[in-house]
Amino acid sequence: MAQWALLLLLQLVPIISALTPIVIIPGDGSNQLEAKLDKATAPAFYCSKKDDWYRLWLKTVDLIASTTCWCDNIRLVVNETTGFASNVPGVQTRAPYWGSTEGFEELDPSIPGHATAAFRNMVIALENAGYKKNVTLRGAPYDFRYTPDSREISYMSDLKALIEATVSENGGAKITIITHSMGGLHGLYFLRQQTTEWKNQHVAKFVPISAPWVGAAKEARLFATGDNEGIPGVSASKIRDEQRSYETNHWLYPAPKSPVWADQVLVTTPTANYTASDTDSFFQAINYPVGSIVHKRVAELLPHPETGPGVEAVCLYSSGVDTIVSFNYTDGNFDKTPKSTLGDGDGTVNLRSLRVCDGWNSTQDAEASIQTFSKISHSDMIMDMKVINAVLEILGLPAQ
Repeated sequence: MAQWALLLLLQLVPIISALTPIVIIPGDGSNQLEAKLDKATAPAFYCSKKDDWYRLWLKTVDLIASTTCWCDNIRLVVNETTGFASNVPGVQTRAPYWGSTEGFEELDPSIPGHATAAFRNMVIALENAGYKKNVTLRGAPYDFRYTPDSREISYMSDLKALIEATVSENGGAKITIITHSMGGLHGLYFLRQQTTEWKNQHVAKFVPISAPWVGAAKEARLFATGDNEGIPGVSASKIRDEQRSYETNHWLYPAPKSPVWADQVLVTTPTANYTASDTDSFFQAINYPVGSIVHKRVAELLPHPETGPGVEAVCLYSSGVDTIVSFNYTDGNFDKTPKSTLGDGDGTVNLRSLRVCDGWNSTQDAEASIQTFSKISHSDMIMDMKVINAVLEILGLPAQ
């Protein structure tokens, strides 16, 4: 080997070895979802009953122009005995680009200007730092409608296999798991299912960003009225039943057993107040009795999130953004938009839920630390360069 080539190789070795491989788990609705249709019926004559694989989420034009069709294809059917859900008969779904970040860099690539970008900025920064997609930088997208114990998906076993393969393909280098929003719940749930020996062998760090550890108050409005997430032309009440069918929306509801919520009233009407502990009566009031069956199961998935994941962790979150803490339906009509009371948080998740990971500092099983930010919104936490540079620093890399 020529001397210059040997010198170049020796210079590259420390750069390559310094990069801990990464697996990213995105948040709720933060990766693409595809569907294939072979349905016997459709809700309207203009809705397709047969279609090959296409992007179901997010295809903005379908959501706005054909909301009825879109809702029927993406909604779940809940078993009223078990509380588990499944796709509508004749609908198959999948999260595309398994192992890659492509499916969550932006949700609808047809929208110009990267208006639906999610992890795009962070992926670009990681690539600039030397990471290589599908080698040292991997992605774990999922069907965000289902909780990780669902009988319809194999996400937990698939994630474990992806991590093991990534570690093996990178010479045994342990991975860092980076998550956003509900991805943090999936990450914590996953890590709790693994043995200490497995975690010691495969995981270097857990870096959850903006995780709703014990839920967010805004979910109360979603169940009662629907939540169009600010998408113009989409009626909240028209998508309410579809949103109610998702198992994960129960996972994001304020945890009834968490002292964080205590006696906080989430919903007020002229005749009743509903706290996180009043889910049964709340679901009855909004004419959603099956919700109680689903909620009892889902609420037990992640007990005591304040105890941490059992690996080294750095928890990132923001505050100082007005965040809904309760709703008032002044005339008791859940079809109408309620008045909101605001508190502290990141605009989506309440500070009281975000800061549950502060308690990880007191656990003895692994080192944990907290990094906080001011006035960065929930979605911007994976796009803002201050946060991205903090992630780079955690990885031992220079800021950009």
